[in-house]
Formats: sequence, C-alpha cells, structure tokens
Amino acid sequence: MPFIRVQNIKCDAHGVINGGTAAITVSCYVRGEKYHSRQAVRERLGKVLWLSSNRKIGIFQSPTRGLIEYDSTKDEFSNVSVKDERLPEIASQPEPVRHVVFGDAYMLLEFMKGRGLLNLFHGISKNNVFYEKLIGHVFHGILKDSARIACDDFLEKSFLLHLFQEVSGNSFCTDTPFFTQMSDDRIKVSFFQSLVKLMKTLYPKFGNCCYVDSTPLPNDVEDNPFNALCRHGTNSCNNQTRLVLVLDECSGMPVWFSVIPGNILDLSTLSNVKEEVFNLLGVKISSLVLDAGYASKENLGAFADAKKFGHLLLKMPAKKGYPFKSLYCRVKSKINRGKYSFARKDHTYFGDKREVKIWGNNYYAFIYVDQENALAGFHKYLNKHAEDYKALLDREKDFCRIKSGYFVLLSNTDNTPEGALDEYFGRTDIESFFKTSKEHLGMLPLRKWSETTIMGKLLFDIISTVIYLELRKEMKDSKMSVSSIIGKTQSLMCLCDVTGNVTVETPTKGARGVMDLLGISKSYNKPITWFKNRYLLM
Repeated sequence: MPFIRVQNIKCDAHGVINGGTAAITVSCYVRGEKYHSRQAVRERLGKVLWLSSNRKIGIFQSPTRGLIEYDSTKDEFSNVSVKDERLPEIASQPEPVRHVVFGDAYMLLEFMKGRGLLNLFHGISKNNVFYEKLIGHVFHGILKDSARIACDDFLEKSFLLHLFQEVSGNSFCTDTPFFTQMSDDRIKVSFFQSLVKLMKTLYPKFGNCCYVDSTPLPNDVEDNPFNALCRHGTNSCNNQTRLVLVLDECSGMPVWFSVIPGNILDLSTLSNVKEEVFNLLGVKISSLVLDAGYASKENLGAFADAKKFGHLLLKMPAKKGYPFKSLYCRVKSKINRGKYSFARKDHTYFGDKREVKIWGNNYYAFIYVDQENALAGFHKYLNKHAEDYKALLDREKDFCRIKSGYFVLLSNTDNTPEGALDEYFGRTDIESFFKTSKEHLGMLPLRKWSETTIMGKLLFDIISTVIYLELRKEMKDSKMSVSSIIGKTQSLMCLCDVTGNVTVETPTKGARGVMDLLGISKSYNKPITWFKNRYLLM
C-alpha cells in the first residue's frame, strides 16, 4: 500500500505547514533485505502545502501535476481550488500583477461567446475547475499558432490567467490529468450533441446530409494501445491506428469520430458508426467517401444497395478482380476527343462512364485521365527510362503515356463524369480538417501512452479545430488569415491593478481592424469582475 513520505517539513508558530517536500512511496519485496522489503519512490509530489494530522492526505504543488490533492488511503488524486481554505494564505494569494497580453484572449473569448461556444463548453463541463482547464488548454492550442510554448508558460503571459478562479498557472504544467478527464464518453457524447444543436442554429441544413471518411494516424508511440498490424498500401507490415470521421456535407464540420485498430474500415465498423450517430445524435449518414483500400469483395457486395447503405463513391484499385486496365481499353479511342473533355481547376480531364459488374454486383465506373498530370508523369518516365520505353509494345506505350493521370471512380448511384469528379474532389473537407489540425494545432503525432489519454487528446484536438475553422470562416471575406489576426491582437497589452481594474493599452491600427472586422466591442477598460462574470458564466 502506498504512503506519503515527507522530508524537511517546516511549520510556523501555529503549527501550519509552510515548507517541505513529499513523495508517494511503496514497499517492495526484496529477498535478502532487512524485513525482506525496500521502500521505493513511485512519484514525487513536490512542495507540501497542507498535510492531514495522520499524514495520509495532503495538498501539494507537484512538478508534473500542478496543484493537486493526494489521498494515500484511496491512492487517488483530485483537483484543488486555489481558494481551498486548507491552503496556507501565501499559497492562495494571486500571482503578482504583471503586464500581460490581452488582445488575443479577449478576441477569442468574444468570438466564442458570440457563436455560443462558451455556453457549449460550460454545458459539457462537470465543474468550474474542468471548465477553466478546458478554456486554458483550448486557448493555448489555438493562440500559440504552431509556436513551441508550453501551456503554463503561455498562460503566465496571458490575461486569461487573471480570469481563472479555480485553477492556477502551475496546474497547466502537465496535460495528462486533463486528457484523462476528456476521455470520458459522457463528455464526448455531450459535446457532439451540443455541437449539432448549436450548428443547426448557425447552419440550418447542418446534419441533413453527412458522410463518412477516414484517415490513418501514424505516430511515434510504439505501445499505442489502439495500434494493430496492417499491410494496406505498403510492402511490409506496420502498426497503425485509423480515425473514422463523420462530417457534415455543407459545413465540413465533424459530427462524430471513432478510432479503430489497423487500417481497414469494414462493414461492421461502418454499421456501428452509423448506428451510434443516429441513436445518439439523430443524424443519418447518407454517403460514404472511401479510398481504394476499402474496395474489398465483402464491402462492395454490401454497399451495392444504395437504398440500404446510402451513396457510395470510391477509387477503384488497380488489382486482380477489378476491370481497372480493361476499362482503359474500352475508352482509349475517345481519350483525345474534345467531346469527352472538360476543365476543372486549371486541369483538363477526359471523362467517360461505363456500367460494370464487380464481384457479381452492378456499379457505375467513371473513367478519367488528368491530361496535365499524365503529361508531366510521362516526361519524368522518359527522362529516367528512355531505353525501357523503346522496348515496350505499341499498346503499352499508349497506356504509359496516360498512366500518371489515369484513375477510375466507382459509385452505386448514377451521375455524369463531371458530377462524380466534382463530388469526389469537392469532398475534401476531411483533408482540410486534418491539415488544419496538423499544421496549426499539433494533432499528430499523438505522443500519448494510454487508451484514455489518446481518446482525450483526439477529442480535444477536434474541439480546437472546430473553433479554428469557425474563426477561419468568419475571416473568409477578408484578406487576413487566422495567424495574422492572432499576431495583430497579441500586440494589445493590459495591466490589472490591485483594485481589480483592467487597464488596456491603446490598440494598434491592426488590432482595431481585427476587432471591427469581427464586430467586437473596443470598450474593454472594465473591472476584472466584469470579465469573470461575462466569460466564466458565474
């Protein structure tokens, strides 16, 4: 059983502890030692702020967990408010007043409040401690804007920390306890239920048409509990985890997510996702957009019925059992004819349609040649393999000329070649979503070591990305990026005096322009209590 071992305890004249360190210690069986046991430190608790008379419960300033309470009888940690009456007076006092960054936090707080996102956060939070930690971590994730700065260091220079009443800056030293809380399924369900409800007020058609797509999550954690061996698209076996996302077709916002081991999204997984989304959120998935790895015999047989499983669109793999190259032979005489050509985003395409039977099921095959990609690939091939090209048969030379731009889409519903291609390339919201997460918010690599923290980290990243994308949509008519407005507002500083008044500097032209663009009030010289009541929903 663990116990608290203390060292160099110091007390004042009234017996109140005001110094010393502690650690969680356990006794281990060691043959040959005195009493056949030895004490070992399991975790250092840091500075002692309060200790019960029996020394079984204490409050500590942990170097890894921040301000925390530990109960050795239950072997459990719990959060502690900075206003806890057990803390010595010096520990519960606020940090010294400093000149801090005001503009970026104020801008994002006002934007989130106007969009209803602060109310959503408060609704999914179990208590004020979790609410403040959620705000702190999300703002760090967004406003650091790809900078390598720790959450506690970011908050130490931000006005945001002055608003918090239940947590201190030191409690943000580590994110493991926070991500553990975020992994609670009740928080995930509550968030997506609230998000769907909120988005329907912002986008009336939100949730009417949703589709499923997925992406692999390669990472550098060898013992990731979700990883499973797979051999999809590689020449060797790799450990991999796949993230399945349900996205709204109109806005591109996520409606739900699941994590599966390996890299193959099978029928049972899709059925489970569809059932979950409908039962929990009342949202019906109407289409699937999948890559060539999912064109298995079992999946194609199951998805052939559009009335049962909805619309399906996927790339045809170039492997045995699929008429990948034979379709080229059927249309090659038409490839250079203007009748079958169309343009899309500075590229010229050949497009034709054929009805095909694959594994006994009828599908529509849309055959394409991207002329620009085909020509560029053909030039590269000739530069490196000129002698090999000369040895090819004439029909092989013909295919080699267009090979780099040739692809086929399969669908269980009819369409035109132009329409199917627009649909396939138009549904790139998941790529945009993950590009934003990876480049600006640091979703990957996961770098977590347990199932709970990985799930909590993914939910947190999705929440942060939703806010970032909403902010980007608000700025789409201007010439400024999100990174630009964050940089411009970070120039606006403030000072909080001992009476609780917030004095904000004169904003720069750039900061004023951002506030005007977002419709945010520039009347911000108010008492700190006004900001707390407005943003903490006290």
